[in-house]
Amino acid sequence: MRSSRGRTTGVAALALMLAALTGCSAQNLRIFPMQKQQTVAVGKSVVLTCQADASDPALVSQPQWRDPKGQIINEAASGTRPEIYTEPMPAKQLQLLYISSITPAMAGNYTCEATFTNMPLSASVILDTFVAITWTNANENQYATKGKDFKVMCEVTAEPAPSVDWFKEGTPILTGDRYVIDVNGLLIKSIEESDDGTYTCRAVVIQTGELAERNIKLEVYTAPEMEERETRVVIKEGESASITCKARGKPPPTYSWIKASTRENLGTASRFSVNEIKGLLTFDRVEAGDYGKYICSAVNQAGHNETEIEVEVLVPPKIFELYNTTAAEKTEGRLECKASGRPAPRISFRKLSSSERLLNGPNDDGRIIIETSNRQTGDQMQSSAVITITSLNRTDDGLYECVAENEGGEARKNGHLTVQFKPTFDHMTNVPIWSWNSQPVNISCIAESIPNATIKWKFHDVDLIESPQVRIYGSGPISYVTVTPTDRSLYGVYKCLATNTLGEAEHINQLREAFPPGTVTQAKQETITATSVSFNIVGPPEEMGPPILAYTTQYKENGNYDWNLAMNRTWSANSPYIVENLRPMFSYDFRFAAVNRVGVGSWGAPITVIMPRRSPPEQPKWREAVSSESLIHGKFADRYELQWKVPAHNGEPIDMYEISYCPVMKVSGEWRISGESDCLTEELKSYEAINYEVRGLQPDTRYRMHVRAHNILGYSLPAQLYVQTALGVERSGFAPPQLLSSGAIVGIALAGVLICLLIVDLLLFCFRRQGVIATICGKRVKTHKDDETKLGSLYGWRFPLPYCSTKPRAPPSPAPLPPPVKLVPTPTDEKEPLKETGDDAIKRNSSVEFDGRRVYATSGGPIIGKNSAV
Repeated sequence: MRSSRGRTTGVAALALMLAALTGCSAQNLRIFPMQKQQTVAVGKSVVLTCQADASDPALVSQPQWRDPKGQIINEAASGTRPEIYTEPMPAKQLQLLYISSITPAMAGNYTCEATFTNMPLSASVILDTFVAITWTNANENQYATKGKDFKVMCEVTAEPAPSVDWFKEGTPILTGDRYVIDVNGLLIKSIEESDDGTYTCRAVVIQTGELAERNIKLEVYTAPEMEERETRVVIKEGESASITCKARGKPPPTYSWIKASTRENLGTASRFSVNEIKGLLTFDRVEAGDYGKYICSAVNQAGHNETEIEVEVLVPPKIFELYNTTAAEKTEGRLECKASGRPAPRISFRKLSSSERLLNGPNDDGRIIIETSNRQTGDQMQSSAVITITSLNRTDDGLYECVAENEGGEARKNGHLTVQFKPTFDHMTNVPIWSWNSQPVNISCIAESIPNATIKWKFHDVDLIESPQVRIYGSGPISYVTVTPTDRSLYGVYKCLATNTLGEAEHINQLREAFPPGTVTQAKQETITATSVSFNIVGPPEEMGPPILAYTTQYKENGNYDWNLAMNRTWSANSPYIVENLRPMFSYDFRFAAVNRVGVGSWGAPITVIMPRRSPPEQPKWREAVSSESLIHGKFADRYELQWKVPAHNGEPIDMYEISYCPVMKVSGEWRISGESDCLTEELKSYEAINYEVRGLQPDTRYRMHVRAHNILGYSLPAQLYVQTALGVERSGFAPPQLLSSGAIVGIALAGVLICLLIVDLLLFCFRRQGVIATICGKRVKTHKDDETKLGSLYGWRFPLPYCSTKPRAPPSPAPLPPPVKLVPTPTDEKEPLKETGDDAIKRNSSVEFDGRRVYATSGGPIIGKNSAV
């Protein structure tokens, strides 16, 4: 290589010498870039251009390049691109040398050669190489784990060797306690979260002046750290539920769940789903067996962590056993209730007839004891409770409710405790059974017992034998004997014997022959007005028959000696015994008789009453039993409603009531009127009014109120009342009283419509013989005799004939009063009173309100029935 280079140098020198001798301009080659020695970084691409510099470039041959070994560098073949090749440009006498990626082996002297008129020309350039700063292991994103030592890697290669220093966020880092600058990186001891940030690795080659920086972002990872939460979760069977596990970490961790007892990955198990990002474990249709411990694992690049959560499954109670039981009276009875659930159900008992629960342990002074227990059965708990009742009595019989409760809910079930007992007749009465005129009666026997009793009958302590007059129905627990006492020997004691496995009992029924009541013992006049009189009646003894149902009286004027022409009144027993519509200043004879189911007793207790003269009405009486001096506190501040009873009119009808009220005060224990000028009087034009609302009163004020009845003869004594109004404003804002109520207005309107219809119907009857009146007149006219026969009344003539009848009728003479009659016997038993039949039933045709009560009167015979008067 040296000889070749020497020859080339000699040729060039010879050419220069020739050029100088001939005096011609210099002919040479130029290499661009023109530096004789060039330094190129390894791996870089290089282009060298060789150009002929001559007066006539056409005389210069095409230049060629030789490598440092003196070998000609060829052109690149078509379609190829080698590491080093030449590319001619003949038009410009150029030859280009391409080095695509220089390496240290390619360094050296490169020569360009050509000829000028057969005179050789050449030029050369020396290429030197160096290694530039190269980052061989310096990732721009690196990750460290908190608490561990970490080296931020930054490996640099260069020729000459570089020097490296470090910066964090622009602040220089020096080797110290936590930092160690190493040849291939920065070592950080015990990484902390504050070490997170951007680090700069700077490399400098002093010889070449090359400078390079590498920014490395360090992210400090933290291992998952579980957040605090409850370690026990409660879910309910049959529902969907979720539990969550949360952990702090960088990067955010992913989660997985396993069941501790089975080590099963719940992410792939049926009925479970796991959200790996949120740490959510979802149960679909929770089952009792899902209780237990569950492990949540959180994992990231820095590590993993796990926590344990205990899941408690609430299973609502289910009562699966509660049987009805039976025990005899005075023995021991037991009811056992079993229930399952989770947690163990709490069981209690309650008798359905009582609202209070029986507590665990002794109840009722230790007579009732409740014992409970529980145990594990599979996935659930089973609880049992036994109620034990010692010395059973009949009140212990009944339904007992078992209540099982836990946090999941409750269950209820009823069980029956049957207490057996011997027969008893406690519910039956010993009232005699009455019969008369051979009427059949029922004698019943109903025995209470468990088990049911069988019944047999005895008469006069001998087994009762059926006959045409005696029939036995049923043998228990209900039995009836129907007796038709055609012979008095059938009256007497009928004994009912009831028997079951626990004992027997007997009940005595007395069948007696009944008679009408005896004579009334006494009748005294009590209250008398000009037109009415009330009596106090003492009835006859009831030993000989059924209870007294009513009293009847006959009365006539004293000068009339024929009792067949007398009038009569009948009252139910224990009602006010009042006779009204009498004539003032007349004398009347009265006689009385008692009535029972058999009939009417004989007349007795005669009394003559002299009626007083006509006079003003009797003093009204208040509806409420209050003293005339007592103070009543009203409910309202501006009004008070007075209520009274219609008084006796004493011969002349009441035409109005006078209501007066005055403010009063109590001085030294006596009521005094505040001022006569403050007294107000109002009149109520009505004869049957029984209430009046006084309005316009002052709040918190005491008033004396009077009500007086008036007839043509004057005013009655006043009914007096003291009232204190309530606290409040003076006026309540009510509207002034209307002259007519809404009901009255509607009534007047309906009456107007009926009158119009009646006029139209009358016109149809008169001109066309059509309409309702014509239809009525076409029927048979009812006679006075029919009225008297049906009503049994002395006043049948008071009923008018139909409108269309023109036949005159005179009032009939009073018909004779029929004597007391006995009722026709009807079958009955002691449970149901004998029923009225036919003409013997009492007919009621009038009533009157007297002294606040409604009293009924009849004119055809006695009233039978306890509720025939109010």
